[in-house]
Amino acid sequence: MNLLLVEDDKNIREMVYEFLTSENYNVITANDGQTAMRLLQKHTFDLVLLDLMLPKSSGFEVLKYIRSTSVIPVIIATAKDSDTDKTLGLNLGADDYITKPFSLIELLARIKANIRRATVYNHFDHSADQVIKYKDLTINISKYTVSKNGKNLNLTHTEFEILRLLAANQGRAFSKEQLYTSIWKETYYGNENVLNTHMNRLRNKLSADTEKNDYIKTLWGIGYKMEEES
Repeated sequence: MNLLLVEDDKNIREMVYEFLTSENYNVITANDGQTAMRLLQKHTFDLVLLDLMLPKSSGFEVLKYIRSTSVIPVIIATAKDSDTDKTLGLNLGADDYITKPFSLIELLARIKANIRRATVYNHFDHSADQVIKYKDLTINISKYTVSKNGKNLNLTHTEFEILRLLAANQGRAFSKEQLYTSIWKETYYGNENVLNTHMNRLRNKLSADTEKNDYIKTLWGIGYKMEEES
């Protein structure tokens, strides 16, 4: 697996690099945003670990660039008290975040979980398309694509996984805890900010060309579901 590590703090960069290479990842590093974008143009990566506070071009600019060209998983690294940065990063398309200072074991777990989600389609039989149709949506599980009235929607892996889970279980209510553990593959500790941000982004993309936002229902005090079509 090829990872891009973007971090301007030399000590953190070297520590993470040594740890991940010891775990058999191929790691390329960048210490500023402009270098990161040049590397993204030249190489193919399975995941990007991105610090937000970078010289030359910020992590937010790098994230915007990534999402304009790719849906590869991105984990952003933020300072302990920077809730605004976390929310903005998730709104710009980051799949996950980790707070500094972080443990290397937690980082490894998040990397594995995000790569596992991003490659889940490899477990499907690609010889025949597996498709879920819901209202004017066509969710192609095999190709990992979603279209609305024939127009492709650019979803991140996490957004796709949320939609796939709900659409494949129409009529079933999922609590926030059930959704989080199903998608992120880790214990839910009330991580509402992450789930809510991804859910809002997904809903906005589904309803971008209409005033209605009725694909995913909120069940107050319970969670979410997609109504079963008659």
